[in-house]
Amino acid sequence: MVNSRFKTGYGIAALWLSLFAAVPSLGADGGQAAPLAAGSGGAVREMANDVEQGGVTGNGESFWARRFERRYVLNPGLALLALVLALSCVGLFAAVRGIGAAVTESVAARAEVIALASGDFMPLEKKKRGAVMRRQGISLRFKLASFTIVLVLLIVLMVSTPLYYMMTVERRETLLQGLWSRSTVLLEGLAAGARAYLPPGNFTELSYLPAQISAIPEARYVTITASAPGQASYSDCVWATNDPDILSKIDTVDFRPGVSLLTDALSPRLGEISGTLNARATVEAGDISRSISALSREAAVLSSRRDTGSAMRLNEIAMTIQSLESRLTQALAGIARQTDSEPEFSIHAIPPEGNNLYLLYKPVMYRAGSDDTFFQGLIRLEVSVEPIIGEITREQEILLKTIAGIALAALALGTIGALVLSNLLIGPIRKLVRHVEIIRDTEDKAKLDGLDIRIASRDELAVLGDTINDMTHGLVKAAAAASDLSIGREIQKKFIPLDFDHEGNKLNSGFKDTKNAQFFGYYEGAKGISGDYFDYQDLDGRYYAIIKCDVAGKGVPAALIMIQVATMFINYFKQWRPGGNFRRIEELVYQINGFIETLGFRGRFAAFTLCLFDSETGTLHFCNAGDNIVRLIDASEGRIKTITLPETPATGVLPNSLVESKGGYRVQTLDFDHGDILLLYTDGIEEAKRSFRDSDLHEISCSAGPRGTIHGNHVSGEGSEEMGHERVEAIINAVTNKEVYTLRKWHNGEAGQDLQFDFSSCNGEVEDVIMALISVEKMFRCYRDPRAGEDSRILVDKKIDDFLKAHFLQYRHYCSRTREYPGNTKYMYYTHVREDEQYDDLTILGIKRK
Repeated sequence: MVNSRFKTGYGIAALWLSLFAAVPSLGADGGQAAPLAAGSGGAVREMANDVEQGGVTGNGESFWARRFERRYVLNPGLALLALVLALSCVGLFAAVRGIGAAVTESVAARAEVIALASGDFMPLEKKKRGAVMRRQGISLRFKLASFTIVLVLLIVLMVSTPLYYMMTVERRETLLQGLWSRSTVLLEGLAAGARAYLPPGNFTELSYLPAQISAIPEARYVTITASAPGQASYSDCVWATNDPDILSKIDTVDFRPGVSLLTDALSPRLGEISGTLNARATVEAGDISRSISALSREAAVLSSRRDTGSAMRLNEIAMTIQSLESRLTQALAGIARQTDSEPEFSIHAIPPEGNNLYLLYKPVMYRAGSDDTFFQGLIRLEVSVEPIIGEITREQEILLKTIAGIALAALALGTIGALVLSNLLIGPIRKLVRHVEIIRDTEDKAKLDGLDIRIASRDELAVLGDTINDMTHGLVKAAAAASDLSIGREIQKKFIPLDFDHEGNKLNSGFKDTKNAQFFGYYEGAKGISGDYFDYQDLDGRYYAIIKCDVAGKGVPAALIMIQVATMFINYFKQWRPGGNFRRIEELVYQINGFIETLGFRGRFAAFTLCLFDSETGTLHFCNAGDNIVRLIDASEGRIKTITLPETPATGVLPNSLVESKGGYRVQTLDFDHGDILLLYTDGIEEAKRSFRDSDLHEISCSAGPRGTIHGNHVSGEGSEEMGHERVEAIINAVTNKEVYTLRKWHNGEAGQDLQFDFSSCNGEVEDVIMALISVEKMFRCYRDPRAGEDSRILVDKKIDDFLKAHFLQYRHYCSRTREYPGNTKYMYYTHVREDEQYDDLTILGIKRK
């Protein structure tokens, strides 16, 4: 069934019908009835009113037409539109996210500009990093432009696709609706003509009716069928047609009007259609037909009479029959006004390719004779929607060209806007990069004084430029401060017996070989200047004055106290002479204590061990202040021993009078055998720290057991462990006995990997022992992170690298990637590896008696 909106076409049908002759009333003999004279007749009028209830149904629909089952069918067009919109939404999200990512990268580039200025790379690395930044600028420009262009295209697509679909659907429905309305009007006119010319069998006039299809370009032919003349039962004989293929559809060799029987797609349904229509007509108009028959019979009887009463009665009957026939015609027209098609005609969808023909049909109903058979014939109209499809295709092409033109214009504007936006964003960044490269290439940052960058815009980039200018000013000031600090460190090292490089700078280690003993010391400060210090003075070739000092705290105050202690130590033993009370070294300790205590530094004190060494006898005279632990490697037993001296207060805590009242500083004597090694070191080696890490190498806290309980060498809840006295002793013993030492780390994220050091090639010299401690401590804090790259690097003393290369079994895994350090040829970089920060100064002095 067609949509109910098509009913509006019936108003147009009424206008079309007015162009044709009025339908004549039929008499009792089936011919054209002459109009009857008007008259009165109450009985007849009442009879007509009685049958008036048999009119058209209230809803105006014919129930003879085929009812199609409504099914939910997937519309390919809507499905494609939904898919395009879904993909467009995904693409829109991706484009917006891409633009956000590009902007984020630009922000990261800004941060990298600052990082580029604050780092410290080799000259070659600077150029490489600068090239990366330049490429990144190009990449950001490309990303911003491309994502903006994609965004414009997606917006155009999201707007144009629904518009294209809706306009196509609207145009298709309009054209199909017009075809249906015009076809319905044509069928109504053809039915009116058939009702006029079928009863008298006027083949000539009927043959003219099919020519009316010229008013509809889509119409192919019209066929009018009815029963054969004089045949009581209905037979689908062709009375008039202009079907070019009619010979293939009839049962005669040639076309014979009123004789040739038609067979087509509607033939199997004719019985159902005729039966349904006749039954409805009998119910709705049967009384009118029977009234007409009764009045016709009465008129036939009265027609032989010549009296005045009969004449009046005949006149009244004629008028009543005329009125009833008009009502009958109206009722039958209402029953037969529905138009149907084979297959179902729909304005919402174009039929599949190859099925562009529709056979529209409409019944012809009128009263013939006195029986109750009202279905008298059928009007068939075949139309093709191929012209409509062609017109829609042409309009789609025009619409696509229009959309493409608009899209290209939008794309051009979007491209220009994207390039302008990317230039506005990336141009200043590249300018900043070039400025920072100048900063990076300037070794002496003090020369950057007066070098500023100017950004014309007044946005975040300008703020960034001002920030870099402020940073440059800070670098100039920091360079001056660093120069002062570097000088301070060098001055501090002047008091420590370390070796010199070829440029006259002190190294981190110092070695001295004498007739009776070997001295080796190592010093590596953690940050800036500090208070760690050791020294040994050759007094007369036999006696040596030795000191190891650790001043509490860091920075300039600690360094000042340390320098004062060193100065007092040097001055005191310059005046030293053997004989008499030459062993009264406690006098120096009292002098140092009095000096520091007088200064009144809060929380500042010096803990040290003072020793007078007789290299010929091996006698050691100790006087300690706050540091009462001495380590001695016993060559005869092949192990390290811990010697505990009497506890005394650190210098600077109490005045000398109170120190005296508590027992004072006393001298202790120890024997030092041949081959033994005396080790004096501060707590920096034992208190070296590393953080606990999980399998992703993220810092964690120990969760083994209840919080506060002991777990190995640490407490549950802590986030780090110390190297510890046990590890230090194990390392020293392994070196002394030429063994393999295994370093095990707690909560190690590197799959629990143990580090192994093979000391079998060591000779047991004092240098081997100290370098082993320093090297293991370095690897104790290092870890291999798969995410670490070229920029992840740690600074290493080349002396440590040489030792690790000779004794560290996993050297290739941790230390194979190296870079030169530009500041000092005695240092180098390990890359692709990370380390925990050095916690304290590493200060170790070793003396071996020959």
